[in-house]
Amino acid sequence: MCGIASRRKAEDLIRAGFVRVNGEKIKDYVEVEDGDVVEVNEKVVKPQNYVYYMFNKPVGYITTRKDPQGRKTVFDLVHVESSVFPVGRLDRDTEGLLLFTNDGELSQILLHPRYEVRRVYEALVEGVISKKKLEMLKSGVDLPYGYTAKMEAKVLREENGLTRVRILIGEGRKREIRRAFKYLGHPIVSLKRVSFGPINLDARIKPGGYRELTREEVKTLKDFVDRKKKMRPRKGSHP
Repeated sequence: MCGIASRRKAEDLIRAGFVRVNGEKIKDYVEVEDGDVVEVNEKVVKPQNYVYYMFNKPVGYITTRKDPQGRKTVFDLVHVESSVFPVGRLDRDTEGLLLFTNDGELSQILLHPRYEVRRVYEALVEGVISKKKLEMLKSGVDLPYGYTAKMEAKVLREENGLTRVRILIGEGRKREIRRAFKYLGHPIVSLKRVSFGPINLDARIKPGGYRELTREEVKTLKDFVDRKKKMRPRKGSHP
């Protein structure tokens, strides 16, 4: 919440003795109340105001802050005053909606697979895909490393030997949609995320562009997350 580090890295800082609360070095979790003074590396830190951004990720950028290989990252394009982080990832070849925020709790709910927060993608795949293969996606595709997440797919139209498909999926595993369609014999030509939970990509934002969520969008997102928190998480599994 102070924009210093992720939850995991914050744990490392605490255990390494870099964090003090009211002048006392801590090595484990401490409940912090209003008026307490928190220091990291002898500097006082305070929670930031939460911010929420919608970004239209272009192809060719990876979702990380820094890349050891020197590849282009989304932070080459996103420049905001607050220390934000992306909610999940899109691989280098995937474009579309990526949310940025400094709200860690909201991000965790949106990403936790047990809450099945739906992502919607539009894909252009090779060939003309049959209804039978689309049905296979509903129960998950049995790949060598295990079943993929369950997906719902609908053909939008056929284009010169290619098929444009709309895909709904409740998890964000790495390259899972691409692997599933390749296994079915229809490699993906292009893939774009058009919605994440209740937030839809603003068609007016060009690739590489971003804007803050409107008050109405933020309220919709928070209400959605609050409902998810009250739900009993479902345990989906394959035989």
